[in-house]
Amino acid sequence: MPARSRFFTTSPETLEHVLDSLFFIATADGMVHEAELDYLKSVSDIFGFDEVRFEQMASQHVMLADGVDPYVVLGLAPNAPPEEVRRVYRLLVSEHHPDRLIAKGVPEELIDVATARMTSINLAYQAITKPESAPLLA
Repeated sequence: MPARSRFFTTSPETLEHVLDSLFFIATADGMVHEAELDYLKSVSDIFGFDEVRFEQMASQHVMLADGVDPYVVLGLAPNAPPEEVRRVYRLLVSEHHPDRLIAKGVPEELIDVATARMTSINLAYQAITKPESAPLLA
């Protein structure tokens, strides 16, 4: 039984914050090494995240210039209609915006993590909605 199902049934977002923080640490040297990615995947499994959710979270910590699919960053199918892209983007912004997390009392140290994640979310949305103005795409 994953730890999440025992301890975080009412607040799985806490585990997302932990995994986000681990990704932030792993990327501190500018890249995520294979061993680090393996470790992060095992933590994700322990937390009860499925493969798709892990890939989405991982992609939010890698710059789009590194060839990350913007649809994966947003957790969307490549054929998602514009209304769905907009809806999911707004949902992600409302969940992960640093100002919202500050208001919820998230520790100051985690605000940098939220800011980096929002950068990836914004770049992915821009790449999908305005590809001609997305200079970071490979």
